[in-house]
Amino acid sequence: MLNFWRAIFYSDLLAPVFKAVATALGVTPQVCKEYCTSGVMMYGLQFTIIVLIVIAAIVLIRLFGLLNPGNLPKYNPGNMDQVKNSPLKGKRFIFLGSSVTKGFASFGKSFVDMVAARNGAVCVKEAVSGTTLVDNGPKSYISRLKTIDAKTPCDVFVCQLSTNDATKKLPLGKLSAGTGLADFDTKTVYGAIEYIIAYAKETWDCPVVFYTNPFYADEKYAAMVSALKEIAGKWEISVVDFWNDGEISELCKKGSYRNDQIHPTKKGYQAMTPTVEAALACVLTGKAVPAPKKSIALTGDALKKKVNGRRVKKIVLRVLAVILAILVVVGASTVQQLVTVTGMKNEGNSDKYAPEVQAANPDSPIKGKTLLWLGSSVFQGFGAGKTSPAAWIDAIDGTNSIVEVKGGTLLAGVEASIGSGLGSVSSSDSYLPRLMNHTAETDPVVDLVVVQLSTNDSKGQCETGEVSASFDMDDFELTTTVGALEAITAYSKETWGALVITGTQFEDEMTYSGGQNKDIYQLMIERCHELDEKWGDEFSVLDLWHNDVMYENVVTGDTLWRSYMSDAIHPTKKGYLEWWGPYVEERLFELLG
Repeated sequence: MLNFWRAIFYSDLLAPVFKAVATALGVTPQVCKEYCTSGVMMYGLQFTIIVLIVIAAIVLIRLFGLLNPGNLPKYNPGNMDQVKNSPLKGKRFIFLGSSVTKGFASFGKSFVDMVAARNGAVCVKEAVSGTTLVDNGPKSYISRLKTIDAKTPCDVFVCQLSTNDATKKLPLGKLSAGTGLADFDTKTVYGAIEYIIAYAKETWDCPVVFYTNPFYADEKYAAMVSALKEIAGKWEISVVDFWNDGEISELCKKGSYRNDQIHPTKKGYQAMTPTVEAALACVLTGKAVPAPKKSIALTGDALKKKVNGRRVKKIVLRVLAVILAILVVVGASTVQQLVTVTGMKNEGNSDKYAPEVQAANPDSPIKGKTLLWLGSSVFQGFGAGKTSPAAWIDAIDGTNSIVEVKGGTLLAGVEASIGSGLGSVSSSDSYLPRLMNHTAETDPVVDLVVVQLSTNDSKGQCETGEVSASFDMDDFELTTTVGALEAITAYSKETWGALVITGTQFEDEMTYSGGQNKDIYQLMIERCHELDEKWGDEFSVLDLWHNDVMYENVVTGDTLWRSYMSDAIHPTKKGYLEWWGPYVEERLFELLG
């Protein structure tokens, strides 16, 4: 999984993005890539779960129309105007259907409830979401039809042409020759519709009405509408044809009228109710139900084009949704990692530890000395709000510091890579080229160069190297950590001198952020002690890793340690002040006091 994310974040496609972010943060692009990678590895699952929960909530809200303005209380059946002298008053209707009849996306209220409320009619609503005309289980139309008490008074039986049969691609079948209940294949749409008509007529001896959905792009439902018209001709039943109703279908293009391509809102049902009322009134008086004034339903190639367009749109939207979800997870994980690593919420970065509030030592033996701090993110103060440790020495001891830092850089002058050749750091950003920008002309007074033993060199991107027998700068292998340190010492030798400060202890599993290796880093420290012996007064090492006194009351990973360190590598303000600071100050006193 680590290699998978590295392959993505270190790809050329994302290089411009990381370059821009790196410039803004003052670090190398590789550092940005490392923290993106580490953030996803450490917090990706956590934020994926959160995003999935949010998506599920959005889907449910969207599915049930919970925030749809078409479902505002003003559209409730009880708030609609009453129909004066309604021919439907006192009449009894049985409505059989699925989610559209039920009011799936309108809080369980459909035109069935509106017809009852507006006209004083008695409406029995037998509706279960997701069910089909085809008899394929105990919740199908036919199975539920048989559970309705045959003694229930019914002036008109109304049935929904279910969209679920089209969605589930159930067999359409064909028109039968008979009229008896045993003549119909109820495993097909044709047979189920004919069975429902025959059963209703036989049981209640009343007119039967079917109604269709308003138009939406579905060839199978279009075929069902055509089948219904053929069946209606045979059985002489009425059809409320919303599928071909141009006015209603046009309104349903608006989100406030239809929550999705199938389910109306309360507002949508309000628009459909007068058509249903007029149809029922015609049926009760033996008149034909008026045909739609304006047809909108498409057929043939036009419908197929609409279906394909909707399918493509659906795929594109889903792909974009997945991409957006991934970006949210990656972004949130990276921010969380940066918050942790930079110590934004760490108690050790509270204001009381800031350099500017510390008491100055007027008798400091290094007061007035000039220090040149050379390093990467640790000397940058990456985990302390970009406050360099130089700031505390200046504030307390009255020194003057020149800070030459850039996060993510190496001592070794290499074009380094991470992982399987992914990502890179430039040799021009390494320590020595940056140090050589400071000369006797630009910085005539430098009492000591303070060098951070970069943990970046422990990532396996360069060789540690061996201490050479030479003191000549031309003899040093600058592509190794040791060679670069010797070159820095040689460059500083005449007027400055060098103090190398190592980092504190860490374990490999603590360094997802960059992949530092503790064995390599300890070898680097060992080489620094060898350099100390070779160079004498020109080179000194402050070994914070092997300082036993420093760890007497601190256990790596415990509460105190976490107040000192924002992560395995970077100290907080408190860490610089109380944990590292006294030892750095003590060594500076020895060298310059």
